[in-house]
Amino acid sequence: MTTYATQPQRATPMNQFNEMCSSTPCDAGIAKDGLGFSRPVPAGGYRWWYVDGFSDCGKFGITLIAFIGSVFSPYYFRSRSRGTTLAEDHVSLNAILYGPSKSRWCMTERDSAALTQSSTCLAIGPSALRLTDTGIAIEIDERATPLGQRVRGVVQVQFEQRGDTCFELDNAGEHWWWPIAPLAQMRVAMERPALEWTGSAYIDSNYGARPIETGFSSWNWCRGHSAAHGCQIHYDAQLAGGGSKQLSLSVDDDGVMRKQDFPALQYLSRGPLWRVARPARLPVSRDMSVKTLEDTPFYTRSQVCVDGREFMHESLDLRRFCLPWVQFLLPFRMPRVT
Repeated sequence: MTTYATQPQRATPMNQFNEMCSSTPCDAGIAKDGLGFSRPVPAGGYRWWYVDGFSDCGKFGITLIAFIGSVFSPYYFRSRSRGTTLAEDHVSLNAILYGPSKSRWCMTERDSAALTQSSTCLAIGPSALRLTDTGIAIEIDERATPLGQRVRGVVQVQFEQRGDTCFELDNAGEHWWWPIAPLAQMRVAMERPALEWTGSAYIDSNYGARPIETGFSSWNWCRGHSAAHGCQIHYDAQLAGGGSKQLSLSVDDDGVMRKQDFPALQYLSRGPLWRVARPARLPVSRDMSVKTLEDTPFYTRSQVCVDGREFMHESLDLRRFCLPWVQFLLPFRMPRVT
């Protein structure tokens, strides 16, 4: 189990007002056992489990996000604007394959009839996340957009330690982030498209008792690890009511998690198409390359290489997300079936 420890400041002191508070998943109400698959989600709220990884060969990557109360769903956004609505009526598995070929993007929303929850399994339509003795197995059976190709396979995620510390993203205890296994390994075995690889992995979970856009105006997040330096995670959230909350963590190979100094805020080039800003808390380096993986009207995901270390970086603009023209475009990428 991951140990959480504080670490004395070595450079710029952290602003204690902005620092994220910590708790256990049980005390925060997001997991009594396992990964919290069976915990209820409040009406208008959300829960997601996030997995990403890069292949050892450096050519492939994957991102998987299981949503209850799909926060970026235009259908859920519309329902919330009419009053509170059940999170369980807006569930999806976002499955994305990256690589020089056979890339796919899937995110089909379903209603509560497609959701099955237990302490060991979360099933969303034909796809499922299952706890195993060594981690989780993710069974993917989805259709890609916009062409409808079948995406089917199994991703095995193995982690020796599981974190028992989660962090409050806001000042009200309504939004939480849980780094479940910052250091993990994965095996990807896809039938469609035919693809197999192994590599490093990361898994976390987020929970919100209220809509995400009521808590935040934007945030940027990144995680990166290498065989020689463990894992770094940097979270920088801008609150909807003003102010911000930050957290920087290092995780060593034994699973010991420590706070560290915030890296200086940098600005990567904007998203190439939609021009979303990409602020980043990354180590300062002249040896940096940026590869855009996702470029949407309100969100970017990027693969950033800093001095040989691979970072997964995301930048989220919730003010843009709420704009009518963005909400109009989203159904073309996120179909809904009932």
